[in-house]
Amino acid sequence: MKKVLLIIFAGMLSFSQANANILGDANLTIGMGYNEAVFAATGQERNHDESGTLRTTVEEYGAFNEEFASFFIEAGNEQVSLGLSIASKFNTPENISGDERDTSNAANRVSAEFENFMNIYGLVRIPLGGLYAKVGYASADVSVKNTSRSGVTYGQPEDLSGYTVAFGWDQQLANGFGIRAEIQGHEFDDVEVNNGVAATGNINYIKISDMIGATGTIAITKTF
Repeated sequence: MKKVLLIIFAGMLSFSQANANILGDANLTIGMGYNEAVFAATGQERNHDESGTLRTTVEEYGAFNEEFASFFIEAGNEQVSLGLSIASKFNTPENISGDERDTSNAANRVSAEFENFMNIYGLVRIPLGGLYAKVGYASADVSVKNTSRSGVTYGQPEDLSGYTVAFGWDQQLANGFGIRAEIQGHEFDDVEVNNGVAATGNINYIKISDMIGATGTIAITKTF
């Protein structure tokens, strides 16, 4: 999915540059941002016995916040732009179930790492004091880190993907520099992994659903 997003962006960037006369004075903008985000989701674990019969289902709702940096590049004019942003990797807190001191109650430690968090988006400027709106398609690589006394491990999910909507304020300074403040909402598709065993070997599933998030960003930009 990352390669697809990059190919789409490169193709549209080339189209934008080739049609500068249609778009007006086409500009290139780059920026660096500091992001404060909160993400939330519902986690469900389904455990089966050797016959493949579902025995227990555990479901919880949780949230976490994280800080990370981002880089973005945009091509367009004073009305509309096409952009691509890439964020630095970040991690969820580690969740520990079971009593670490009780060997009869095997503890399970689970966390996830997000990297290559990319968002391709369209930006439309609102003629009202530097306001703008964005809508985009996002994806990320997710690595699940899971350890337990039982030795059970889970496979890695496919790329996480979803949609973003944002509103922001852009103030142009001297020499092509600018500053932005933005709030962005995220919604991601469901993902599911299993422990890689057959139905006759106590197969278990973990599903993450209803994933949403919100990110506040302060960024410095340079327009050429």
